[in-house]
Amino acid sequence: MEQNTALNFKTPVDPDQIGMEAGGLEKLRKVFYDQIDRQALHPAAQLVVLRHGQVVLDLAHGQGRFGHPVTPQTPFFTFSVTKAFTGVCVHKLIEQGKIEMDAPIAEYWPEFGQKGKQAATIRDAFLHQAGIPAPNLNHQVLRWPFWGAVTREVAETAAVYPPGEKTAYHLVNYGFILGEVVRRVTGMPIDRYLDQHFIQPLGLKRTWMRIPADQINLSPRLFSGDKEYNSAVFIFNRSIYRRALMPAASLHSTARDLAVFYQMLLNGGTYQGRRYLSEETLRQATTAGAEGMDHYLHYPMRYAYGFHLQQSYTNTKGERVYDMGSGASRQAFGHFGMASSMAFADPETDLVLTFTCNRLIKTSHHRNRALLEALWSAVQ
Repeated sequence: MEQNTALNFKTPVDPDQIGMEAGGLEKLRKVFYDQIDRQALHPAAQLVVLRHGQVVLDLAHGQGRFGHPVTPQTPFFTFSVTKAFTGVCVHKLIEQGKIEMDAPIAEYWPEFGQKGKQAATIRDAFLHQAGIPAPNLNHQVLRWPFWGAVTREVAETAAVYPPGEKTAYHLVNYGFILGEVVRRVTGMPIDRYLDQHFIQPLGLKRTWMRIPADQINLSPRLFSGDKEYNSAVFIFNRSIYRRALMPAASLHSTARDLAVFYQMLLNGGTYQGRRYLSEETLRQATTAGAEGMDHYLHYPMRYAYGFHLQQSYTNTKGERVYDMGSGASRQAFGHFGMASSMAFADPETDLVLTFTCNRLIKTSHHRNRALLEALWSAVQ
């Protein structure tokens, strides 16, 4: 992509011009609509595919609140897709010399350095090795809307594992740790820092880490497809939680805005002639830092610094699972939202995919696999 060129969502490119096969794209389009209209996997969704910096697909379908049709401008709650946005804020500060990757978290947030967490570093937080994956989750929920209260509790939480010893997904503590570090270093909440340094300059008009009160009714309600997600859906359909600052989980965005963000990353940190991060910073951010069993999720993961990396493994049912589809390279990086949304970029194929939806289902990997395998069937 020309680094001075904005994505053109008005006129998708002829697929032949960018090495995409029209029949495969039509299959992907059919899967997208079929999952809503026939399979009822979710009431609404958006999907964007980019190749070589060109818009290949830009789809939005289904019903949002009050029966309103979903459009490309409809903001969806994206859960852990948020973590990549938090990560780039920290990388920006590392690049500026204001944070060091291997410095103890307590160097920036002294209260954190207690109860076995004294040695936990910024690197450990990125790699889900800071020692406090989610030990007090049920109790902590009540504090999520109150930044001071929840960060005090995180600081006072005892390590479950010695920092750096085990990888265990820090479901929400990833964001509270790194978000408080950003606040201590910059003097501003991380949502404001993100807005000033990335969201506004990138022109992301429908993206917020804390959605404004007057925008909540424009965001589709969440639905649960399995009882294990009932509590999450109940919590995050309440406005106090929708508007809580949770730098691991609270991003509202559109597939279009997510695509712009990932295209900037794929461009080596540049978009429309403006540099957001250096190429070296992005190389470090998307390099594997931890690989193997995640002791919270109980399946293998490949973690970079704020991103998941493409991996494959055999699940308990004997199925071969590819996180970003069987066609993605091992350099592909992105993040997934809990049983719902996904966004990733693949440097080897110069491709971006972003997907939002509003039903959490246990078989989300099957939903994703249908979309992803259709996608890769179209890549020449």
